[in-house]
Amino acid sequence: MNPKPVEEATRAPANLAGPGGAQTPRRIWIVEDHISVRQLLEAFINLIPGFKVVGVSASEVPAWEAARRGEIDLVVLDLMIPGIGGINALHKLRALPSPPRVIIYSGTTTVHSLQLALAHGAAGYVDKGDSIEELKAGLQRVSEGGIYFSQGASRLMSSLMRSGPGGMLKLDPTEFRVLELLAGGYSIKDIAKEMKLSDQKVYRTRQSLMERADARNAQDLVRYAFEIGLVGLHRAGAEATEAAARAGEARRPG
Repeated sequence: MNPKPVEEATRAPANLAGPGGAQTPRRIWIVEDHISVRQLLEAFINLIPGFKVVGVSASEVPAWEAARRGEIDLVVLDLMIPGIGGINALHKLRALPSPPRVIIYSGTTTVHSLQLALAHGAAGYVDKGDSIEELKAGLQRVSEGGIYFSQGASRLMSSLMRSGPGGMLKLDPTEFRVLELLAGGYSIKDIAKEMKLSDQKVYRTRQSLMERADARNAQDLVRYAFEIGLVGLHRAGAEATEAAARAGEARRPG
């Protein structure tokens, strides 16, 4: 059984109504696995008029629970987070009946990560390599119902628009699951058994993914899955441990 990740304590939403019926600030939740970045973002956002950070966490679970209760308006989400990964976290948040708007705030910006973020409902994408003022502008634009891309993300969007859909990485359910299992340390034979596919089918799927992701080898492909937020690092490590344990059981004489 996988150990449940330990979450840091998160704050309950504050009473945000201002005196004399002042406009209620937008309630922000930060999902970021580096504590120093969380602290800097929280301090920065709380200085922006009209915004209030009501919670921070290393994974999406507390943010999802708060959003389900209707306690937040907007999520600032890193892609490389523990557990299910940023793209799956985005999809989970956006699938709620009254979902918060989500801005991706990531140090990894690629054509594929940008496309996946948009396809799963992100309202904004800010590259950590851009000025922190870009995040401020993004929060303001997205809170008003718009869409925002920082300079780094905008350059990639322009490239994407010029190149057309041919270069986009689109994953069908089989490809998505194969990539998840590869990132979890599963061998081709393990994946074939898990998914009830032939070894050749899994091998061809892996080769196709490698070509489309510009990966030179299987390790590059796994690294790519982490970088664009398809798989969380802690989850992949746990799955790799599970796979090794299953392999050991299979080899043990009866």
